[in-house]
Amino acid sequence: MSNKKKNTKEKNKKAENVIKNTGEQNVEKKVEKAVTEDVKQEAGQQTALESKSEPEQKTEQEIALEEKPGFKQRFKKLVGASIHTWIFKCFVVAFVLELLLEILGRRSIYGGFSFLVNSPIVFIYNVSIVFFTLLFALFLRKRVFGIILISTAWIVCGIINFVVLGFRVTPFAAIDFLMVKDTFSMIDVYFTKLQQVFIVIGIVAVITVIVLLFRKTPKFEGDRRVKGTMLTCVIAWLLVMLLTNYAVNHNIISDDFANLGTAYKDYGFAYCFTNSIIDNGISKPDDYSEEYMQEIKQTLDKEKTSGQAKKPNIIIIQLESFFDPNDVVGLTMSDNPVPTFTKLKEQFPSGYFTVPALGAGTANTEFEVLTGIKSSYFGAGEYPYKTTVNEVPVEGLASILKKQGYGTYAIHNNKSSFYDRKNVYNMMGFDAFISLEYMYDVEYTSTGWAKDATLVDDIMKCLKDTDTQDFVYTISVQGHGRYPDDDDTCEDHIQVHYENEKMEKPFHYYVNQIYEMDVMIDNLIKELDKYGEDYVLILYGDHLPSLELTEEQFPNSTLFQTEYIIVNNINLNIADEDIYASDISLKLLSALNMPLGYAQKAHKLYEGDMLDKVLVNIAYDMLYGDNYLFTDSVIVPESDMRMGVDEITITNVENVDDHIVIHGDNFNQYSVVSINDDNLETRYIDRKTLMVEDILLEKGDVAVVKQIDKSHHELSSSQSYIY
Repeated sequence: MSNKKKNTKEKNKKAENVIKNTGEQNVEKKVEKAVTEDVKQEAGQQTALESKSEPEQKTEQEIALEEKPGFKQRFKKLVGASIHTWIFKCFVVAFVLELLLEILGRRSIYGGFSFLVNSPIVFIYNVSIVFFTLLFALFLRKRVFGIILISTAWIVCGIINFVVLGFRVTPFAAIDFLMVKDTFSMIDVYFTKLQQVFIVIGIVAVITVIVLLFRKTPKFEGDRRVKGTMLTCVIAWLLVMLLTNYAVNHNIISDDFANLGTAYKDYGFAYCFTNSIIDNGISKPDDYSEEYMQEIKQTLDKEKTSGQAKKPNIIIIQLESFFDPNDVVGLTMSDNPVPTFTKLKEQFPSGYFTVPALGAGTANTEFEVLTGIKSSYFGAGEYPYKTTVNEVPVEGLASILKKQGYGTYAIHNNKSSFYDRKNVYNMMGFDAFISLEYMYDVEYTSTGWAKDATLVDDIMKCLKDTDTQDFVYTISVQGHGRYPDDDDTCEDHIQVHYENEKMEKPFHYYVNQIYEMDVMIDNLIKELDKYGEDYVLILYGDHLPSLELTEEQFPNSTLFQTEYIIVNNINLNIADEDIYASDISLKLLSALNMPLGYAQKAHKLYEGDMLDKVLVNIAYDMLYGDNYLFTDSVIVPESDMRMGVDEITITNVENVDDHIVIHGDNFNQYSVVSINDDNLETRYIDRKTLMVEDILLEKGDVAVVKQIDKSHHELSSSQSYIY
């Protein structure tokens, strides 16, 4: 090594030592400085403590509170929990929710816990359904909000079910969502103005709380483990499916709800309600095919009528919630409220009438009567009127009789859109429909339902509308609930004493309504006899009223039986017998030697399980299938149903002072004057006069009178009148 390199190395080593010594000195100085400051701070704190007259000391409780995490810390810990913890929490929430739903559905705390104890397997099965829905919250960042939102949806459904069961026997089902418009139109019947205000406040409060929760609940910051959550959902879904199949196969639950109210009590709210969402329409039968339907067609087409057909006028009246209260155990009345009905039962063919509804579900009884098809073939709680028949033609009494030359009419003293009847009747083949919007001089009950007295004039109007025989199907509404528990809600025709004191006033209202309905029947028969034409008049109740009735109060019948009578002036040879609503069309047509429809032929040729099998295929073929039965015919003869029978016309329009006065015929409270397609506020004067105040016509203005329902739907209009 050269001297030059050696000297350089020694210089570098010395420089490193200098730097090292300097750094150590600086560190020592910093340490000394820090120690000095700590000593000063401790001295200052000690001086401050000594300066106080009474030294402050923290209690054990204060120390514990400092060590205990706050609400926010605990909430964040909850949000950040593992996926397994979240799954467990979802199950606990589902368990509590299901218990609450059963308490609400049974309107009893004891009833809810009794269901848990007596039917633990069914209860846990319902918990699994609610649990499955809660798992979807785990896909969200705001998991807590998701669980609260889903839980709120379940609770709201439970509360709705609780309220609904206060007015009817049938529980809340998915089909009720399609009835929302009808429900709102009847809200004044079931709720006072104050109750309506509270309902609105409650809805607003729930929405407000949900919005606040969405804003305030924290987000989950960790790995959401989407794949794991998805796998959990799939496993939960498979578990629910396996439990469903096991429970159905072992008769623990059923997927065939003959009685929706009983099903909810036996099988639980979560299962029955979700089933009503999923189970809609008629599933395609396993044996449905062109070959099988042609086989059925050949068999049914061989069934021919024999003898001379009788063609009287046919009037059918479905009496709202009507039955003979003399049969009720525990009810005492000052007089028989239905003397006409009682007398007719003794004089004409009659019997018990098994219907598919209790306390509600009018449209399903009506559907069975008109078509011969059982409503039980459809989904749980489903109304075919709202899901299918309002869009698809179906063979029934209207189309069968129309093919025989009958004029076909429907009458209902309620709004035309209720149960979507204005579309249903068009699909069934009715020529005309008289709804409340086309009636005159209507009186109303204290609860807002139209009384039935005016139906007599409307029925006779239909019979006089053609020169041929007529079929008039009429649905009354006067006996409809709610049945008020106040005093002075109706005329006191009959005094009532009832063993159930709470229901005595509602029963008093009901009995006095059906007394007036019975008077209507008597007046109608007098008019029919006076008219002089042959007639058959079928009377039946659509279901029993919602008056907390029990099976024990009906020793001779069930809660799903009313009564029917076939009144006639042509001496029909018909035996007294108990029948189902779906049997009445066959009984009528057979007695008259009339041609039968396919459903009626099936009723005649088959029975039991075979009848159900054939009827299901017939119904599916007409409503959902390929119409194999009608390859050489039409289901319903083509027609353009008109609203009302009386033509609404304008004879003259004039300016009087500052008003427009419309003269014409057949106006009523639903008539609205339209000038140049602008609907104006109209004052009803009488059947021949309408007035529009504070406006005048100008030359060339076009006036039309429209019939507008309470939902502001145009039902029909008069001819135009140019001023």
